[in-house]
Amino acid sequence: MTGFRSSEELFQAVRDLIAELEAGGHPQAAATLRDGFRCLNGLTDGWALFLESIEKVRAAEAKNLAQEHRKALEAIRSAAHVAVYRR
Repeated sequence: MTGFRSSEELFQAVRDLIAELEAGGHPQAAATLRDGFRCLNGLTDGWALFLESIEKVRAAEAKNLAQEHRKALEAIRSAAHVAVYRR
């Protein structure tokens, strides 16, 4: 898994980012990620929906996020991309 030692480490990073976005005044970004995260079911389709939610946040909100949140979002996006495309 790109940048993460385990799936649990990735999942914790997602939960942490969602919490930080909520606390930092980005409730829509947090809600979009949470909705996508809920789609994870162990199948590629779930990962694709999660990746789509990440892309929505990147397109709509990335420029308004703190640099550490953008970096975390990109690391999570990279891992989700690998899960969907297996490369």
